[in-house]
Amino acid sequence: MKDQLNTSCGKSALVTFDIQDERLKWYSLGDQVMGGQSDGALTHSEEGVGLFHGAVRLDNGGGFASVKADLPKPFDAASYTGIELLARGDGKTYKIGLRNSTDRRSIVYQHTFTAATEDWSRIRLPFSDFIPTWRGKTVANGGPLDTRNLASVSLFVSGRQAGEFKLIMQDWRLFRS
Repeated sequence: MKDQLNTSCGKSALVTFDIQDERLKWYSLGDQVMGGQSDGALTHSEEGVGLFHGAVRLDNGGGFASVKADLPKPFDAASYTGIELLARGDGKTYKIGLRNSTDRRSIVYQHTFTAATEDWSRIRLPFSDFIPTWRGKTVANGGPLDTRNLASVSLFVSGRQAGEFKLIMQDWRLFRS
């Protein structure tokens, strides 16, 4: 990422899909860890949008696909209210995940959203609404997200939403109320 985070219009880009900028390296983390056969990937287009796509299969106890990227270094987002992005979806519900660690086994704070299918939707996800989870289950005593130390980001399609999926996104920007 250029200078850790890009800034424009008073907002900072946490994730950029512009091919001119240094991009995060996204790793696929699907239900194969438990015997499933779902797959997912995040790719960048020439137009500067990200495409999260793949297929969720319910065979062998499967039912989710995800991608994860570690930030170049932990970022302090405490002066921001949340994440905003423009997205166009396929009717499925997605989740953005944030971690205070790069360890895949750490708690992930998730926020769900469903983007419009025909036009771009402006999605605003306040940090205060991110829910602590572990392996898809809510962690009752997880405490709130520590926005002073964002270390990794992820994107999920879960909830046994079988079939192909496709989510098109523009940069994830941090916003202030």
